[in-house]
Amino acid sequence: MPSLAETLKYAFVQSDSIGKAIVVVLAVFSAWAWMIIFSKASDMLRMRVACRKFSRVYTRVKSPIGMGQQLDDLSGPLKTICAAGISELFDICHINKESQPLFYRHCRLPRLLSEKEIEKIRSTMNSQVNQQIVVLESDLGILGTLVTVSPFLGLFGTVWGVMATFIAISLQGRPDLSAIAPGISGALLTTVAGLLVAIPALVANNLYNNLVQTTCLEMDNFVTDFIASLQLEEAVQPITKPTARENAPASAMAEG
Repeated sequence: MPSLAETLKYAFVQSDSIGKAIVVVLAVFSAWAWMIIFSKASDMLRMRVACRKFSRVYTRVKSPIGMGQQLDDLSGPLKTICAAGISELFDICHINKESQPLFYRHCRLPRLLSEKEIEKIRSTMNSQVNQQIVVLESDLGILGTLVTVSPFLGLFGTVWGVMATFIAISLQGRPDLSAIAPGISGALLTTVAGLLVAIPALVANNLYNNLVQTTCLEMDNFVTDFIASLQLEEAVQPITKPTARENAPASAMAEG
């Protein structure tokens, strides 16, 4: 029984020029797909590690304001979204770089934020979420296209090869299995090549899309939690001016 390499070589030799061209195109598609698969695998792994690290730090800090001091040691999409929200908060509260240490030391908002300002922070963070989604989904469209096109291209090569084989038999006027077999084997090679491209690309594409959906859910949940925590902090710990009674000396209050 011939080996796999010998079988593929024999089928390729028996293919006509169109079949060989299709096999070459599918080989290029396969190399392209595997480049995307390995590249995205590395990106997804780094992204998931960064998201888990960010979640651990955020759970420990439990404060959107306190996260500003932790961002230098973090990375990933959640860090980028958090940085955008804190930067917008600084702009709204007119907090410059010189006053940031004091702000972090007190870990309190200098004033109450209006609903319009809260929505501005939310909008800035959501805009950053959309940008991160574009980055996460990069090249997945190409991988999905290769999954769809490759089997059809292989099927086209098979149909073309079978059609050419039967035309050749009809011209000879006598059907012969030894004459049919080489043409059929060459025609089926394109279908095999198309499936070899599509199957691993389909598995990787589904896996990466699931990871992207999980990360998108984490980003949306973080924005919601960030805004809710910000509203809670400003409601619990507002910075207000002391009243006249609080400013009065103790002796005066005693006389009263």
